[in-house]
Amino acid sequence: MRLLLSVFLAASLMQAGVVFQQDFESGLGSGFSGAGAVESSQGLSAFGFGQNHLRNSGSAATVLSLTGLAPHTTITLQFDLAMWDSIDFAIFAVDIFQVRLDGNFISNGPFGNYFGPGGCDSGCIVGPAGSSQLTPGVISFSAPNYGYNPGNRDSAHRMSLTVAHTASTAAFEWIFPNSERGINESFGIDNIVISTNALDTNTVPEPSTWWMLGAGLSVLGVRRFRR
Repeated sequence: MRLLLSVFLAASLMQAGVVFQQDFESGLGSGFSGAGAVESSQGLSAFGFGQNHLRNSGSAATVLSLTGLAPHTTITLQFDLAMWDSIDFAIFAVDIFQVRLDGNFISNGPFGNYFGPGGCDSGCIVGPAGSSQLTPGVISFSAPNYGYNPGNRDSAHRMSLTVAHTASTAAFEWIFPNSERGINESFGIDNIVISTNALDTNTVPEPSTWWMLGAGLSVLGVRRFRR
């Protein structure tokens, strides 16, 4: 009986997974509101971005609202972040990038394509905490540059955030609260994937899941026959 229970539990766990994904190649899609517009990802298409991304050139939030989530205890948000132009992580101007879930911060800290003085004197690119950089390091004050303002360098980063969550709805917000706006500095998001650890009983199991169930039942039958 314990073996059978383990098999069914493993098969159920395989049903957990993606509840939302968007790469903006066919437009904005449903669920989005607030600031931002689908625009070209420019040269970042060479680093995993598609031809388009959702660019926010202001200080208001980009919002994604989800409903009808199956029961779960954690939720994971993954996305690629474009950091355009003169975003500064410096003593005189610390720019902040924020992500909120249901009004609570799940990421809130400095980021910048320029870092200094006292750090590496404008020679660094600093992504949000926990992110990994997709683009090369600093070449010069204005390079690497991938679009929009040719006078400043740009960068791109990949983020993954997992937090406790149980509600059947979720509202994500991406915010650059002290943005200088426009072509001077902005951010963009792409390749959004949201997943939970829900056990979705309405999903038909994959063939591999049926194989696992069959194998478990076969083993259980052999054990009973040997008795």
